Amino acid sequence: MTSLSLTRRVNRRRTELPEGLFGLGLAAPALVVTLALLAYPLVYSLWVSLHKVTLGSDKWKFVALDNYRGILRDPLFWPSLQRTVSFALIVTFFTTVLGLAVALLLTEEFRGRALFRSVLILPWSLSQTMLALTFGWIFNSTFGPLNGLLFDLGLIKNYVAWFASGESVMYIIAMGLVWSLVPFAAMLFLGALQTVPEELERAARVDGAGPIRRFLLVKLPWIRETLLIVVIIAALNGFLTFSPIYILTGGGPGTETYLLSWWGYRTGFIDLDLGRSAAIFYVMTLLISVLAITTVAALGRRRDQ
Repeated sequence: MTSLSLTRRVNRRRTELPEGLFGLGLAAPALVVTLALLAYPLVYSLWVSLHKVTLGSDKWKFVALDNYRGILRDPLFWPSLQRTVSFALIVTFFTTVLGLAVALLLTEEFRGRALFRSVLILPWSLSQTMLALTFGWIFNSTFGPLNGLLFDLGLIKNYVAWFASGESVMYIIAMGLVWSLVPFAAMLFLGALQTVPEELERAARVDGAGPIRRFLLVKLPWIRETLLIVVIIAALNGFLTFSPIYILTGGGPGTETYLLSWWGYRTGFIDLDLGRSAAIFYVMTLLISVLAITTVAALGRRRDQ
């Protein structure tokens, strides 16, 4: 069989299949490999969460849902869950709003825009470990530059112990995480805004729409898919925050900075209870899945309206 006839047969079969099904067939090998890599840790961690397992021990005792019942009854669970959700919401909101604001600014012409774009990406290049060390130094109660600046300006009489309160620590960590995520969000939004057709902008101006109405009626609907991506990525980073807690607070003072990620780590690697630790992380996985599905569904409904 010649290559020409083979190509004709493939093209003929392609025309017989729906376009979506044909595309799914082309992507199937990569999807199978990806699902296999994801399925094994998910199934294995679920299996671990159904057992009583001690780190370093070969003894596994099947306890069914006892680990899940145990974490729901634990006095640390609900405060950690509330703190995690609140933290993720704060990070998601400010990352999205500030990232979009920066992207809108970068669509305008001004001197130094190219330099600003180059510098903007630097915070995103930092790891969470470097981020924690940087903000730990800035807010240090003894030699931190923020306290020194506020003291020299006469705004405070004594150095402030920023890490003495769990609430203030969570705000500091959220501030650092937002600072690192905004450049990435801004780049995504900027790329989406640059694809908005000029014809739509001109038509909106002819109809007398001001900048705010043009944004709400033209630009925002056009970048909805990008908005969805930014929201999910920011929420994931908020839910999975670990390194700043590990480096700056260790969950303290007391348990005031316990997030689910930190609690799961301590349960597995400090208390050596791998079964309950897996249950905690599986609850986190379910929460993140619900958040992602809800976000996709909400934006999908708005697009259909």
